[in-house]
Amino acid sequence: MQSESNAIAGRIGDNIRERRERKLFPLDELARRADLAEHTLWRFERGTMMPTVLNLVHLADALECRPGDLLDGVSAALGEEPTSGA
Repeated sequence: MQSESNAIAGRIGDNIRERRERKLFPLDELARRADLAEHTLWRFERGTMMPTVLNLVHLADALECRPGDLLDGVSAALGEEPTSGA
C-alpha cells in the first residue's frame, strides 16, 4: 500500500514539474500562483508529499490545465492498464 502511494505521489509530482518547466515558471512563481508554500510544492514535485484535491485544482489553474491532467500516468505507475471512461 505504501509503495502504491509513493508511486502515485511520484507520478503526480513528475507531472507538476514537467508542466511547470514547460511554462518556464520557477518553483517560487508556481507556488505563489497556486497559493502554496514553496517547500510544499517542492515536496509535491519530489513525490514525498501527496497533494490534496484542492491543491491539484489550484495547481491546475495556475498551470492552465485540467486537474485530471496532473494525474496522467498514475495507472501506469501502479503497473495497471488505463481504463476507458465507458
